[in-house]
Amino acid sequence: MRHGYHGWTKTAVKWPRRIHCKMDAFPIVGLALVLLIIFMIVPAVTPHHGSRVELPRSQYASPMPRAVREDAQIVDIARDGQVYYRNVRIIVDELPDQIRESVRNGADRKIYIRADTRARYIDVKKIFSEIGKAGIKNVCFLAEKVSL
Repeated sequence: MRHGYHGWTKTAVKWPRRIHCKMDAFPIVGLALVLLIIFMIVPAVTPHHGSRVELPRSQYASPMPRAVREDAQIVDIARDGQVYYRNVRIIVDELPDQIRESVRNGADRKIYIRADTRARYIDVKKIFSEIGKAGIKNVCFLAEKVSL
């Protein structure tokens, strides 16, 4: 047995004298980039604040800045006739009581109706009459502004 080789041949690999610790950061950077892209795209696609209805389009629509306030009284009418008051599904007969309660708590005496383009007229008329039972006369229909 030769000194220093312990039976290995000259082509055998010797272990390094010190341990090299190295972390490859490229997979972590790639994961972070993918998560960043997902979180940037998802909020643009996710429905928010009553977007379950497709608003009618008009070139004469005017901005309603008070409709985006947190305490705005918004009634959504979906195409299948479901009614949502402040993003909570309700029965149509409960609407006047809900409106009166909100007005007592300090909400504006103005209702914003977001009716789907394909909602039936009879459903919109029923909601309009229920709003009248609550004593509200100031009603706005929301529409999407388009430019020609």
